[in-house]
Amino acid sequence: MTVTGDAFGMALRDWGRGGEDPEIYERRDGFLDVGAGLELFMAGFDDWPAPERRAMRYVRGRVVDVGCGSGRVALHLQRQGADAVGTDSSPGAIGTARTLGLHHAWQLTLAELTPRLAEFDTAILFGNNAGIFGTPARVRRGLTAWSARMVPGSVLLAESTDPATGLVPTLDDAHRRRNVAAGRAAGQLRLRVRYRDRATAWFDWVFLSPAELGELADGTGWTLRRILSSRGTGPFVAVLENTRAGR
Repeated sequence: MTVTGDAFGMALRDWGRGGEDPEIYERRDGFLDVGAGLELFMAGFDDWPAPERRAMRYVRGRVVDVGCGSGRVALHLQRQGADAVGTDSSPGAIGTARTLGLHHAWQLTLAELTPRLAEFDTAILFGNNAGIFGTPARVRRGLTAWSARMVPGSVLLAESTDPATGLVPTLDDAHRRRNVAAGRAAGQLRLRVRYRDRATAWFDWVFLSPAELGELADGTGWTLRRILSSRGTGPFVAVLENTRAGR
Protein backbone atom coordinates (compact mmCIF):
# COMPACT_ATOMS: atom_id res chain seq x y z
CA MET A 1 0.00 0.00 0.00
CA THR A 2 1.32 3.44 -0.93
CA VAL A 3 1.11 6.09 1.79
CA THR A 4 1.04 9.76 0.79
CA GLY A 5 3.73 11.69 2.60
CA ASP A 6 7.26 13.08 2.50
CA ALA A 7 8.75 10.36 0.31
CA PHE A 8 11.62 12.54 -0.95
CA GLY A 9 12.47 13.65 2.57
CA MET A 10 12.52 10.01 3.70
CA ALA A 11 14.95 9.17 0.88
CA LEU A 12 17.22 12.05 1.87
CA ARG A 13 17.23 10.95 5.50
CA ASP A 14 18.17 7.41 4.49
CA TRP A 15 20.93 8.61 2.14
CA GLY A 16 22.32 10.72 4.96
CA ARG A 17 22.50 7.54 7.07
CA GLY A 18 24.23 5.46 4.39
CA GLY A 19 21.22 4.18 2.41
CA GLU A 20 21.53 3.77 -1.34
CA ASP A 21 18.04 3.01 -2.72
CA PRO A 22 17.06 5.66 -5.32
CA GLU A 23 13.83 7.58 -5.46
CA ILE A 24 11.34 6.73 -8.22
CA TYR A 25 9.50 9.31 -10.31
CA GLU A 26 5.99 8.38 -11.37
CA ARG A 27 4.22 10.26 -14.14
CA ARG A 28 0.46 10.75 -13.82
CA ASP A 29 -0.19 8.17 -16.55
CA GLY A 30 1.79 5.53 -14.65
CA PHE A 31 5.16 5.82 -16.44
CA LEU A 32 8.03 5.19 -13.98
CA ASP A 33 11.67 6.27 -14.01
CA VAL A 34 14.51 5.84 -11.53
CA GLY A 35 15.79 9.10 -10.03
CA ALA A 36 19.33 10.35 -9.61
CA GLY A 37 19.53 9.22 -5.99
CA LEU A 38 22.32 10.06 -3.59
CA GLU A 39 24.85 10.47 -6.44
CA LEU A 40 23.28 13.85 -7.20
CA PHE A 41 21.43 14.91 -4.08
CA MET A 42 24.29 14.11 -1.69
CA ALA A 43 27.13 15.02 -4.07
CA GLY A 44 30.18 16.96 -2.97
CA PHE A 45 31.21 20.01 -4.98
CA ASP A 46 33.65 18.13 -7.23
CA ASP A 47 30.84 15.81 -8.33
CA TRP A 48 28.29 18.52 -9.17
CA PRO A 49 27.34 19.04 -12.83
CA ALA A 50 29.92 21.33 -14.44
CA PRO A 51 27.45 24.21 -15.05
CA GLU A 52 26.60 24.28 -11.32
CA ARG A 53 30.27 24.49 -10.38
CA ARG A 54 30.87 27.30 -12.86
CA ALA A 55 27.80 29.15 -11.60
CA MET A 56 29.37 29.60 -8.15
CA ARG A 57 31.48 32.46 -9.48
CA TYR A 58 28.29 34.52 -9.94
CA VAL A 59 27.12 34.19 -6.33
CA ARG A 60 27.11 37.45 -4.38
CA GLY A 61 26.01 38.57 -0.93
CA ARG A 62 23.47 36.63 1.11
CA VAL A 63 22.25 33.49 -0.66
CA VAL A 64 19.07 31.41 -0.59
CA ASP A 65 19.20 27.84 -1.95
CA VAL A 66 15.58 27.18 -2.92
CA GLY A 67 14.39 23.56 -2.88
CA CYS A 68 17.66 22.76 -1.15
CA GLY A 69 17.09 19.04 -0.55
CA SER A 70 20.03 17.83 1.55
CA GLY A 71 21.44 21.37 1.50
CA ARG A 72 24.45 20.45 -0.64
CA VAL A 73 24.66 23.89 -2.31
CA ALA A 74 24.06 25.95 0.82
CA LEU A 75 26.50 23.76 2.73
CA HIS A 76 29.20 24.34 0.12
CA LEU A 77 28.66 28.09 0.28
CA GLN A 78 28.59 28.04 4.09
CA ARG A 79 31.99 26.30 4.07
CA GLN A 80 33.26 29.05 1.76
CA GLY A 81 32.23 31.64 4.33
CA ALA A 82 29.01 32.79 2.65
CA ASP A 83 25.82 33.67 4.51
CA ALA A 84 23.68 30.90 3.02
CA VAL A 85 20.15 29.72 3.80
CA GLY A 86 18.54 26.53 2.51
CA THR A 87 14.77 26.36 2.09
CA ASP A 88 12.54 23.42 1.25
CA SER A 89 8.90 22.48 1.80
CA SER A 90 9.96 18.94 2.80
CA PRO A 91 10.45 18.46 6.56
CA GLY A 92 12.71 15.49 5.85
CA ALA A 93 14.91 17.58 3.57
CA ILE A 94 15.26 20.34 6.15
CA GLY A 95 15.97 17.82 8.91
CA THR A 96 18.68 16.20 6.75
CA ALA A 97 20.27 19.54 5.87
CA ARG A 98 20.44 20.46 9.55
CA THR A 99 21.89 17.07 10.47
CA LEU A 100 24.59 17.51 7.83
CA GLY A 101 25.55 20.84 9.37
CA LEU A 102 23.62 23.57 7.58
CA HIS A 103 23.23 26.42 10.08
CA HIS A 104 20.23 28.08 8.44
CA ALA A 105 17.62 25.67 7.04
CA TRP A 106 14.03 26.90 6.78
CA GLN A 107 10.98 24.77 6.04
CA LEU A 108 9.01 27.05 3.71
CA THR A 109 6.76 26.73 0.69
CA LEU A 110 7.43 28.97 -2.31
CA ALA A 111 4.51 31.17 -1.27
CA GLU A 112 5.98 31.55 2.21
CA LEU A 113 9.46 32.27 0.86
CA THR A 114 8.52 34.98 -1.65
CA PRO A 115 7.88 37.79 0.89
CA ARG A 116 11.30 37.14 2.43
CA LEU A 117 13.32 37.36 -0.78
CA ALA A 118 14.24 40.98 -0.09
CA GLU A 119 16.68 39.54 2.46
CA PHE A 120 18.81 37.93 -0.27
CA ASP A 121 21.22 39.01 -3.01
CA THR A 122 21.38 35.64 -4.80
CA ALA A 123 18.72 32.95 -5.27
CA ILE A 124 19.70 29.48 -6.47
CA LEU A 125 17.42 26.98 -8.22
CA PHE A 126 19.65 23.94 -8.81
CA GLY A 127 18.54 20.34 -9.31
CA ASN A 128 16.45 21.43 -12.32
CA ASN A 129 14.52 23.71 -9.97
CA ALA A 130 13.91 26.33 -12.67
CA GLY A 131 10.77 24.22 -13.17
CA ILE A 132 9.72 24.34 -9.53
CA PHE A 133 6.80 26.68 -10.26
CA GLY A 134 5.20 23.90 -12.30
CA THR A 135 4.07 25.35 -15.64
CA PRO A 136 5.43 28.00 -18.04
CA ALA A 137 2.75 30.49 -16.99
CA ARG A 138 3.57 29.97 -13.32
CA VAL A 139 7.31 30.23 -14.04
CA ARG A 140 6.69 33.65 -15.57
CA ARG A 141 4.50 34.77 -12.66
CA GLY A 142 7.04 33.47 -10.17
CA LEU A 143 9.94 35.25 -11.84
CA THR A 144 7.95 38.49 -11.90
CA ALA A 145 7.13 38.20 -8.20
CA TRP A 146 10.72 37.37 -7.29
CA SER A 147 12.20 40.29 -9.20
CA ALA A 148 9.77 42.65 -7.47
CA ARG A 149 10.88 41.35 -4.05
CA MET A 150 14.63 41.12 -4.61
CA VAL A 151 16.88 44.17 -4.86
CA PRO A 152 18.02 45.54 -8.23
CA GLY A 153 21.27 43.85 -9.22
CA SER A 154 20.44 40.62 -7.42
CA VAL A 155 21.23 37.33 -9.16
CA LEU A 156 19.15 34.24 -9.96
CA LEU A 157 20.93 31.02 -10.91
CA ALA A 158 18.29 28.73 -12.43
CA GLU A 159 18.98 25.20 -13.65
CA SER A 160 16.98 23.10 -16.09
CA THR A 161 17.49 20.42 -18.73
CA ASP A 162 16.43 20.93 -22.33
CA PRO A 163 13.53 18.52 -23.08
CA ALA A 164 15.00 17.87 -26.53
CA THR A 165 18.08 16.16 -25.08
CA GLY A 166 16.25 13.01 -24.03
CA LEU A 167 17.76 13.26 -20.53
CA VAL A 168 14.70 14.50 -18.64
CA PRO A 169 13.40 11.93 -16.12
CA THR A 170 10.01 10.44 -17.08
CA LEU A 171 9.91 12.40 -20.35
CA ASP A 172 9.97 10.03 -23.30
CA ASP A 173 9.51 11.04 -26.94
CA ALA A 174 5.86 9.97 -27.00
CA HIS A 175 4.95 12.12 -24.01
CA ARG A 176 6.86 15.08 -25.41
CA ARG A 177 4.94 14.78 -28.68
CA ARG A 178 1.63 14.57 -26.79
CA ASN A 179 2.51 17.72 -24.88
CA VAL A 180 3.24 19.65 -28.05
CA ALA A 181 0.09 18.37 -29.78
CA ALA A 182 -1.99 19.50 -26.77
CA GLY A 183 -0.43 22.97 -26.77
CA ARG A 184 1.62 22.38 -23.63
CA ALA A 185 5.33 22.96 -23.21
CA ALA A 186 7.36 19.98 -24.44
CA GLY A 187 8.86 19.45 -20.97
CA GLN A 188 5.67 19.75 -18.94
CA LEU A 189 4.98 16.91 -16.46
CA ARG A 190 2.69 15.94 -13.61
CA LEU A 191 4.64 13.75 -11.20
CA ARG A 192 5.03 12.33 -7.78
CA VAL A 193 8.11 10.95 -6.03
CA ARG A 194 7.95 7.40 -4.66
CA TYR A 195 10.28 5.88 -2.10
CA ARG A 196 9.62 2.49 -0.53
CA ASP A 197 5.95 2.51 0.57
CA ARG A 198 5.52 6.30 0.39
CA ALA A 199 4.72 8.78 -2.34
CA THR A 200 4.48 12.55 -2.38
CA ALA A 201 1.32 14.31 -3.48
CA TRP A 202 1.08 14.91 -7.23
CA PHE A 203 2.80 18.08 -8.45
CA ASP A 204 3.42 19.93 -11.72
CA TRP A 205 6.95 20.44 -13.06
CA VAL A 206 8.36 21.85 -16.27
CA PHE A 207 11.72 21.34 -17.95
CA LEU A 208 12.76 24.17 -20.25
CA SER A 209 15.23 24.76 -23.03
CA PRO A 210 17.55 27.79 -22.73
CA ALA A 211 15.44 29.59 -25.34
CA GLU A 212 12.19 28.85 -23.50
CA LEU A 213 13.60 30.04 -20.19
CA GLY A 214 14.91 33.22 -21.83
CA GLU A 215 11.51 33.93 -23.37
CA LEU A 216 9.72 33.37 -20.06
CA ALA A 217 12.15 35.68 -18.25
CA ASP A 218 11.73 38.49 -20.78
CA GLY A 219 9.70 41.31 -19.28
CA THR A 220 9.70 39.87 -15.74
CA GLY A 221 12.43 42.15 -14.43
CA TRP A 222 15.15 39.53 -14.94
CA THR A 223 17.70 39.85 -17.74
CA LEU A 224 19.35 36.67 -19.00
CA ARG A 225 23.09 37.34 -18.91
CA ARG A 226 24.47 33.95 -19.92
CA ILE A 227 23.82 30.23 -20.21
CA LEU A 228 26.32 27.88 -18.59
CA SER A 229 26.26 24.44 -20.18
CA SER A 230 28.40 21.37 -20.71
CA ARG A 231 29.60 20.08 -24.04
CA GLY A 232 27.28 17.13 -23.56
CA THR A 233 23.54 17.27 -23.24
CA GLY A 234 23.11 17.60 -19.49
CA PRO A 235 21.57 20.39 -17.44
CA PHE A 236 22.35 24.06 -17.96
CA VAL A 237 22.35 27.01 -15.58
CA ALA A 238 20.87 30.35 -16.61
CA VAL A 239 22.48 33.39 -14.98
CA LEU A 240 19.85 36.11 -14.62
CA GLU A 241 20.26 39.62 -13.20
CA ASN A 242 17.48 41.63 -11.62
CA THR A 243 17.35 44.76 -13.76
CA ARG A 244 14.02 46.03 -12.42
CA ALA A 245 14.18 49.69 -11.42
CA GLY A 246 14.50 50.40 -7.71
CA ARG A 247 11.42 49.85 -5.60
